[in-house]
Amino acid sequence: MASTSAVRSVAVRPLRNPRPASWPTPRLTVLAAPKAAGSAMPFTLLCTAIVVATLAALLYLNIQMSDTSYEINRLQIQSQRLTEEQQSLAATNERLGTPQELERQARELGMVPVSDPAYIDLDTRTVLSGTVGAEAAAPAVQLAEVPAEQAVPPAQIYDQPQVYHGMGNEGA
Repeated sequence: MASTSAVRSVAVRPLRNPRPASWPTPRLTVLAAPKAAGSAMPFTLLCTAIVVATLAALLYLNIQMSDTSYEINRLQIQSQRLTEEQQSLAATNERLGTPQELERQARELGMVPVSDPAYIDLDTRTVLSGTVGAEAAAPAVQLAEVPAEQAVPPAQIYDQPQVYHGMGNEGA
């Protein structure tokens, strides 16, 4: 058996940059301590103000969205109610516009159906009828004379205007 024993040797340190004697010694001076950077209070206040402003804006927007949601809901309900009312009125109008309903309402007002229509010729001021015996049965209609200041002027036909009014931009 072989015996091994650890060999111990002394560690040798290498010399650090040995300085020759010819080098001058550095001149060291004492400097004043640097000034402190100031307190952290303004930065803390700025960060706090930003967080508070952000939360306030978020709360305001949330409230506005909630109010808008309620307004939309209210308007949808109102629109639905008006649509139902419009449909009900359209159905009533359709029911009241039937010939049977119109005849019933005319009879309630005291009107009677026309058996023999008669027409008035305004130029000759005579009553014209489709049947021969109607003139004898119908009394002669006399048209009242209306003074010129009370008379309604005849309607003008605008297909052939007498004066051109233009679009209003001809003079520009």
